[in-house]
Amino acid sequence: MSRTAGPSHPQRFFRNFVALSGPYWSGRAQWRPRLMTLSLAIIGIGQVALAIRLNVWTADLFDALERRSTDSAMAQIGIFALIILGVMSANTAHMVIHRHLQLDWRRWLTARVIGDWMEDARHYQANLIPGDHANPDGRIAEDIRIATEASIELATSLFYCVLLLITFVGILWSLSGWIRVMDVGLPGHLVALAFGYAGMGAVIAFFLGRPLVRATDTRQTREANFRFGLVRAHENAEPIAIARGEGMERRRLATTFEAIAQSWRDQSMGLARLLAFSSGYVALAAVLPILVGTPRFLEGALSLGRLMQSGLAFQQVTAALSWPVDNLARIAEWRASVERVLLLDEAIRVVALEAARTGETAINLDRASTSQLGVRDLWVAAPDGTAMLSGLTLEVSPGEHVLVDGDPEAASALFRVLAGIWPWGRGRVDLPADADMVAVGQRPFLPEGSLRRAIAFSEQSAPHSHADLRAALDSVGLGYLVDRLDEPADWGRSLSAAELQCLSFARLLLLRPDWIVLGDATDALEPAVADLMLGLLVERLPGSGIVLIGRHPGSAGNFSRRLTLTRAADGEVLLHEVHARRQAAMAPRAQPLPVVDLLREGYGR
Repeated sequence: MSRTAGPSHPQRFFRNFVALSGPYWSGRAQWRPRLMTLSLAIIGIGQVALAIRLNVWTADLFDALERRSTDSAMAQIGIFALIILGVMSANTAHMVIHRHLQLDWRRWLTARVIGDWMEDARHYQANLIPGDHANPDGRIAEDIRIATEASIELATSLFYCVLLLITFVGILWSLSGWIRVMDVGLPGHLVALAFGYAGMGAVIAFFLGRPLVRATDTRQTREANFRFGLVRAHENAEPIAIARGEGMERRRLATTFEAIAQSWRDQSMGLARLLAFSSGYVALAAVLPILVGTPRFLEGALSLGRLMQSGLAFQQVTAALSWPVDNLARIAEWRASVERVLLLDEAIRVVALEAARTGETAINLDRASTSQLGVRDLWVAAPDGTAMLSGLTLEVSPGEHVLVDGDPEAASALFRVLAGIWPWGRGRVDLPADADMVAVGQRPFLPEGSLRRAIAFSEQSAPHSHADLRAALDSVGLGYLVDRLDEPADWGRSLSAAELQCLSFARLLLLRPDWIVLGDATDALEPAVADLMLGLLVERLPGSGIVLIGRHPGSAGNFSRRLTLTRAADGEVLLHEVHARRQAAMAPRAQPLPVVDLLREGYGR
C-alpha cells in the first residue's frame, strides 16, 4: 500500500491543483465561469484605466494650483467626481462578480471532492490507509473555502498588478526625465529606483516572513485536530459520561488547544515582523520619489503637478512590484489549504485505484456469472498488508439461510468483503446476477430527517405507504414509533442499540431484497428477540438468501447451515461447516406482541 504524501514540489503542486480544479473552467458546459472570468478581466482593465486617469488628474490639479487658476481647479474637481463615480462602479461590479465566482467555484469543487469521497465506500477506506489526510470534514468545509476564495483573490489582484506595472512603468519613465550622475546622463532613474526599492523590500520580506508558511500550515492542522477532538467528544458523550471521563477529555482538549495557541504565537511573530517592515516600507514609498524629484522641481525642470504625478506613479509601480510581499501571508494560507485538499484527494485516488485492481493479486467481484453468493480462495489483508483471512471458499445458494460465526476478525473481514467495502486482498467474490442484495451492519445508517424517511431509506426503493410502515414496525416490536413517523430527529442517537437493530429488520421487510448479508446485526438483541427477528425474515421472505456473519446471540434454528471460523496456531483461518438440524417449526411465526414484551422487559420500554 502506497503512503499518501504531500505535493511539496511547486511544479507537482500546481499540476495537481490544476488537475483537481481546472475542469471548472475547461468543461464543455462551463460557460458561466469563463464569462465571469472574462468580466473580471475587463473590469480590471477599466480599473487600471481609471488609475491612469487619476494619475493624470493629479498632475493637472497641482499644475492648476501652482498657477493659482480657479477655473482650472474647479474643472478638475468635476473631473475628480466622475473618476470617483467610475471607481465606485468598477469596484462594486468587480466585488459582486468576484464573490459570485468564488462561491460558484467552491460549490463545484466541494461537490466534486464530496462526490469522489462518498463514492463506493472511499470515505471509509481512506480512513484506514496511512498518510496525512485526517479530518476530511475540515478539509472539505474550510480548506476548500480558503483554496477557492484565496485563488480568486490572488489571481485577480495579480492580474491587476501586472497591468498596473505595465502601464505605470511607461508613465514613470516619461516623468523621470534625465539626470546626470558623474557627468553621465541617465534616463528613467525613477523606474530603476522603483525596481531596486521593491526588489530590496521583497528580499527582506521573504526572509522575515519565511516561517509563515510552516506556521500557517501547522496552525491549520492543529485547528482541524481541535475540531475533530470536539466532534469525537460529542459523538462519545454517553461513554464519556458513564466512565466519568469528563476531566480527561477536558485535559485532552485543553492540551490540543494549547498546541493551537503555540502555533498562533508562531504565526503572530511572523506577521508582526512582516507588518513592522511593511509599515515603514509603504510610508517611505510615498515620500521617496518626492524627495528624489525635489531638486529638479527647485531647479524649475519639473512642475509641481509633474512632481506629484511622479510620486503617485512611483507608488503604483512599487505597489505592483510588492504584490508577492503584500500577499505572502495569504499565499501561505492558500498553499497550506490547497495541500490539505490535495492530500485528501490523493488518499481518495489511492483507495479508488486499490478497489479498481483486478487479476490474481486483487479481490475480483464477479456480478454476472452465477446465481449464487460466495467467495473462492479469498485472502483478506489489512491496508498495511497484514493477513486477516486466508484461503476461504464459501457458496450460498438462493433461499439458503447461513450463519457464519467464530473468529471475530475473520468474520468482520468476510462481511466487509461481501458488502463490497474492502478492497485489500485477493480472490474471487461471486455476487448473484440480476438480484437485489442488501448488506446490514451492526448499526444501520439513518439519514437525518423524519423517521419515515429513515426507515425506508434506499436509493432505489419507491415510497412506502403508511400502512406498510406501520405493519413493518409492528412486526419488529416498534409499533410505539408509528406516531413519530413524521417527527424529525437524529434517530441514530435517539434510539437504543437494540431498537436500531430491530429497525434494520423493519427496513428489510419493506425492501424485500433477494439476498441479505448481516454483519453482527443481532448482537445487541436478547437471544429470544434475535431469533424472532431472523424468524421474521425466514417467514416473510422465503425466497431470499440470508447470510449472518458474526456473533448471533440466538439459536441456529433459523439457519440451514452453520459455519464456524477458527484460527489455527499458525494464524491460518479454518472453516468448519455444521448442517443445522432442521425442525418442523424451523421458522416460527412471528407475533408482534412477544417482541414488544421482550423489548420492554429487556430495554426499559
